[in-house]
Amino acid sequence: MKILMTGAGGFVGSHLYNNMKKTHDITCVFSSTQHSGKQNTFSVDLTKRIEVETLIQNLSSIKFDAVIHLASKMASTDRIEDMSIIKKNFGMIENLVFLIKKLNPKVVIHSSTMALYPNISGTFSEDSLPRPQENSDCLYGLSKFVSEVILDFLLRNEDLRIVHLRIAQVCGKGMRGDRIVPVMIKELKENNTITLFGDGKRESNFIEINKLVEVIEFFLKNEASGVYNVGDQNLSYYDLAKIVVNKYGNDKSTIIKKHHGNKEKFKLDLSKIEDFVKNQHEH
Repeated sequence: MKILMTGAGGFVGSHLYNNMKKTHDITCVFSSTQHSGKQNTFSVDLTKRIEVETLIQNLSSIKFDAVIHLASKMASTDRIEDMSIIKKNFGMIENLVFLIKKLNPKVVIHSSTMALYPNISGTFSEDSLPRPQENSDCLYGLSKFVSEVILDFLLRNEDLRIVHLRIAQVCGKGMRGDRIVPVMIKELKENNTITLFGDGKRESNFIEINKLVEVIEFFLKNEASGVYNVGDQNLSYYDLAKIVVNKYGNDKSTIIKKHHGNKEKFKLDLSKIEDFVKNQHEH
């Protein structure tokens, strides 16, 4: 399968490329600040139409089967109100539509996020009302939800299938240092402690990077379209801390609970993807 992958230099993209390069012909698009000496790689600012037009010219001789869109602007924990997240992701998705119409792939896999759901207690399925304003990752979640809508609307007359994957918190080697698992590991290595706020009662959904890679490959191969929640384990932060201690700590490692903080029990409903996977295996 000939695949164009944006965000190839990121956490998910680098793992996906390394797992798929032997079985697929992958052309990688890196950000304009990243460079790779590999063949079939391009450094492009996807928010700039002129650079995307040049990319299309460079790819004109290739007939792509799929486009996997992983590139995005994400918020850092200290800049959650940075409006450039919205502007850059909208610019990317507008140019992605332009790119897709020129390349005519058979499938588009769009990396979305569970951050478009509210970070409150409850169980959230693909039919739940998006309420990113009740999530600290609001601007990123909003930009991804709107990107889903834009892709579906502006590509509605194209002969392709579009899959939006609303992905849980991804864990694994190379993940960003401000995510919860690296923060826990850092404190554990420095102080042999993990400090949990809200008594560690907060719950979220997590998926290991290699499992996510398997999911993306599954959607490439199987005829599906629409929105799917993608995750693995609904865990409390206390249970997550215990997993981290078991892997990186020792018998003197201590989990410290602080009463103040988030205690919301967010659960990601995975029944839609589980049913689809089950049906595909039966057939």
